[in-house]
Amino acid sequence: MSLQRYVEWVAAQALPLWAEKVCDDTGLFWEALTLDGQPLRSADLRLRTGMRQIYVFAHAATLGLAPPGPSIALAQRMMDRLRSIAWAPDGRKGWVARFDRSGTVLDSRHDLYDHAFVLHALGYLYQATRDERYRTWIDETLHVIDEGMAGLHGGWAESTMGELPRRQNPHMHFFEANLALYETTGEARHLARAGELFGLFRSRFIDQSTGVLREFFGPQWQVDGAYRSERLDPGHMMEWVWLLRRFERSTGRYVSGHCSALMQTALAIGRHESGFLIDEVDISGQPLSDSRRLWPQTEYLKALLVQSTATGRQDLLDEADALVQRLLATYLGGPIKGCWQDQFRLSGTSSATTIPASSLYHLIVPAAEILLARAAPQR
Repeated sequence: MSLQRYVEWVAAQALPLWAEKVCDDTGLFWEALTLDGQPLRSADLRLRTGMRQIYVFAHAATLGLAPPGPSIALAQRMMDRLRSIAWAPDGRKGWVARFDRSGTVLDSRHDLYDHAFVLHALGYLYQATRDERYRTWIDETLHVIDEGMAGLHGGWAESTMGELPRRQNPHMHFFEANLALYETTGEARHLARAGELFGLFRSRFIDQSTGVLREFFGPQWQVDGAYRSERLDPGHMMEWVWLLRRFERSTGRYVSGHCSALMQTALAIGRHESGFLIDEVDISGQPLSDSRRLWPQTEYLKALLVQSTATGRQDLLDEADALVQRLLATYLGGPIKGCWQDQFRLSGTSSATTIPASSLYHLIVPAAEILLARAAPQR
């Protein structure tokens, strides 16, 4: 079965290669590899990329996808290095967004998306180690978000700069982070915050008149062309299916209607004739970019897996298996084992210029869901 081949690809090819190449000898990560598998030494570094890599190796260790001792040590070394560079270098508590390899800060914003991935990484690192330092850092990071990023009209500010348009994507990852923190600690405060974000999803992100997930908004959550509200991401619709089913596991809340509608909409307006999802479309399904990146396909896979588990539908599991076959033959079938072609044009030709390290986060989560589905009781 192709789903098992996918797990084996992650465990036997991707994780060993990236454990070797993910960072330099100081513990500072690489933003990307070149297409021949060498570190892209010229690239500036985004906090979110490093935090995603920490998450990957911490979670892989607890899943049994990678040797626990070396993987946890690698994740801890990267976290210590990032803490020394990115936490409050100017004296303001919070994590800066971007820096270079010397540690010079290039973007001092406190960004909600970035802080969500800090929480995500710390949650899994605490799960793997039970080191109380990480709980302290979680609390510090949440304090920064609560004190510095409160939204004037609901939700949270996307950053301390107050830029527009408003975006659902950082809130989605904050939802993900709070679910991870609850699953790790069992603390009700994290589930309560996830509940607030679920409410925001229902009141703002889902367009009740059309059923689509909106990405961009005005300052008071207006849907308007001036804020690019016509631009839709089918991959994020699939990602919300996965997150809502995860929320359901922890709360028992009814999410089936939302999940079915989101999946149907994503497929209706976003599935290309190749069987893969287009990056960005309008509400009629017209492509707004000549691109289908890797990450929407992994979100599609995750959605199929959780929907199959929740509903007992074998056809969804069969569809997931067929999608994995296509992924292994295209995106994951390149000349360097453990790497990927990150982007294709809609014509089917590769348009990848690097191998982004951030995509490893997208690749490990379906493996985790396959393992979870295997362990789930038969319906």
